[in-house]
Amino acid sequence: MKLKHYFQILAASIVLMSCITLYVTFQSHSTLFYVTEGFVVALLVYLGYFYRKTIRPYDTLVSGMELVRELDLTTRLAPSGQYETDVIVRTFNDLLNRLRNEHLKLEEQYSFLSLLIEASPMGIVQCDINGNITSMNPAAREMLSPTVEQAMRSLPLGDTTTVRIPGAPQLYRISHQSFPDRGYQHPFFLIESLTSEVRRAEKAAYERVIRMIAHEVNNSVAGIVSLMENGKLKMEDVDGASERLTALSEFVTRFADVVKIPQPQLQLCDLSEEVEACRPFLENLCQSAHVQLEFHLTEEAAPIRIDTILFQQVLINIVKNAVESIGEREGLITITYVPLQLTITDNGRGIPPSVAPHLFTPFFSTKPQGQGLGLLLIRDILTAHHCTFSLMTDPIDHLTRFTIQFPK
Repeated sequence: MKLKHYFQILAASIVLMSCITLYVTFQSHSTLFYVTEGFVVALLVYLGYFYRKTIRPYDTLVSGMELVRELDLTTRLAPSGQYETDVIVRTFNDLLNRLRNEHLKLEEQYSFLSLLIEASPMGIVQCDINGNITSMNPAAREMLSPTVEQAMRSLPLGDTTTVRIPGAPQLYRISHQSFPDRGYQHPFFLIESLTSEVRRAEKAAYERVIRMIAHEVNNSVAGIVSLMENGKLKMEDVDGASERLTALSEFVTRFADVVKIPQPQLQLCDLSEEVEACRPFLENLCQSAHVQLEFHLTEEAAPIRIDTILFQQVLINIVKNAVESIGEREGLITITYVPLQLTITDNGRGIPPSVAPHLFTPFFSTKPQGQGLGLLLIRDILTAHHCTFSLMTDPIDHLTRFTIQFPK
């Protein structure tokens, strides 16, 4: 029961007793009646004054508490004129001002943090206390994959690991951290892409290797040319020296092509038409190896912006790798294009799980005479086109697919 109700009961009881007293005094003595009547009137006036000074300020404070409970932090209590009550009102208003300022500060910080998380290039995945994912920012949605999720599940709290996506050039660093919230530690994951940093380091490394190789080869070539010009080589050695020079030139050129890929000259075109333009060369490449080649190209118009010359180089390299993977066996290569996605499928030897993480790594090759530059060249060209791509062997149908996703 509220305090106001207790006051009403008290006031009703006093009025009732006063009426009884007036009635009794009226029957017994007229003077006493007038005295009692004056006392009752004074008592009623005092009750009204007491209500105005006590109960009404109390109701004001209760209303203020209701506003706080409803998170209405803009309303303030007016002074009542009662000293004790006004002390409480001033304290209440001061606390309300502080609470409003803190609430506004927290809202601004939360808004800033939300914008920062949404715009961050680092993936941020928040979890509940049971480890279930509750939210993630756009960067995390792009980076999340079964490989990344598996690494997140097995990563202990406070640890960091590096994950390379099989059959793709992406490399991620994953950190497992936590933050306190209402007395509980809530885990979260930070996913950082290391692909561009690693690519720059790799590029710097193989540029140094290429410069070293070019230096050594050029020295050898210079010596041979000097001997030939001075006539110190026998005629029978000229053909061998010429062949050696040609081989060295091709060797150096293959390395140099990797570091001097031009910037793509993008133009709007139909990818199906570009694949058709490469058909004669690709068919000749496959026929010489007794490999069947099939095309499944969409007739739907979906223009994309690519450098046609660089794209043809990528397509030829992919098909050439597929032909080499098939080897002497009867093979089939299928080129499928649906809007914004090109897939080259072959039934060759496939990619072993131990090899998949090393694909697109400079100078890595499983071929005895391979230099590890083919996939590197493909990677750099597709990356310059802002394409996402992957190369992997399906464990179910054992077919190897090189999938290229073009940007919209």
